[in-house]
Amino acid sequence: MILFDRRGKNKKLYRRLHSFATVKTHDGSELSSDTLSDCELFVSFGKLESSSVAILKDFVDRGGSVAIFSTNPESNLNHFLSFYGIRIEEGSVVRAVYHEGFNHPKHALIQNGIVQPFDVKDEQHPHNAEDTSTSIAFVYPNGTTLSVESPSFTLLSSGSVSYPVYCPVAAAWEATAGSGRLIVVGSADIFADEWLEREDNSKICDIFFNFLLHQVTIDPSLGRCDFEAKECVPDIASLSNLIKPCLQDIEPLPQDYTTLLCDDQFGLTMDHIPKVIGLYKTLNVPYEPLSLIEPHFNCPHPPLRMATHAPRMPTPLTPELELMDLDDCFTDIRTRLVRLADKVDDDLAHYVQEAGWILEVDGGCHDDDEEKAKHVLHAVAKMILQSQMHSNESR
Repeated sequence: MILFDRRGKNKKLYRRLHSFATVKTHDGSELSSDTLSDCELFVSFGKLESSSVAILKDFVDRGGSVAIFSTNPESNLNHFLSFYGIRIEEGSVVRAVYHEGFNHPKHALIQNGIVQPFDVKDEQHPHNAEDTSTSIAFVYPNGTTLSVESPSFTLLSSGSVSYPVYCPVAAAWEATAGSGRLIVVGSADIFADEWLEREDNSKICDIFFNFLLHQVTIDPSLGRCDFEAKECVPDIASLSNLIKPCLQDIEPLPQDYTTLLCDDQFGLTMDHIPKVIGLYKTLNVPYEPLSLIEPHFNCPHPPLRMATHAPRMPTPLTPELELMDLDDCFTDIRTRLVRLADKVDDDLAHYVQEAGWILEVDGGCHDDDEEKAKHVLHAVAKMILQSQMHSNESR
């Protein structure tokens, strides 16, 4: 029989456990030996009374199993867990990377947080095994981290995308002499109604409660056990590159700004010339005025020599001839008129003007295209009439 704490929104978990075991509810009052006498598993989601610590420890020593889901590091609860090397820490596990469907940062989706490979072995059928270490992703809502020491072992961690990274969030303990078992999860909502069916939380729920009911076993030697307490320290390497000096108070400027000028650092004076001349006598060096040294300039270029090869004369450029359409110049008049007829569609006035240009007939000084076309037709008609008259006179 399972003694189930009904505090919290865990109706789906209650119905899930009731499907394969007898479940008895507990209202959160003080525990007693008579309450736990006929129970195999006790599930708690809240605080423990100080008087319940000894009773619950005696229940585990007699072979019972306990499942604790709590976020609050309550003193009585941590006192009970200290017998098994587990402690609920303060703080929260938050997801550092946004994932669709999980808007609140405390609703952490952990995809690589399986510490134990969960090579689950059925005690009744030892040949049936299922490896779930590479395919389980779970949601860890509103949870905190745990501190786990031997003989307890870590079951789940916060993974690599949550903060703090790779910290225990679920741990277990199993008695070596008896049959007592304990599982502690740092989130009271991991199997709540809102999260039980999200991702693979239901699979983890089945694995945990099957372990507590002695239906499967978990080998802690196959998982990771090198979790250490992590302490956040500042990034000294980055801070060393961002040195910011403190601001200093500046005295107000005086009214006379010339007092700020310092003219005693540099100067030009002839006070040391007598001392320099006196050194000539001390060193027995004749004192002579400086003479002009004739400069000698070295020519960096070699001397000029006569060329032994003929100079290269530039090739003159070809004359720039205007590009002309010679085809129009050497084509006969009839061919040009036929090409013009193929080009012009419906613009008769333009056709007449272009034909007059080919026949060398001027269209006059009119602005209107139709008037120019009429003038061309008149000139052509006049030329035809004159040609007919000359042919008749010749006859």
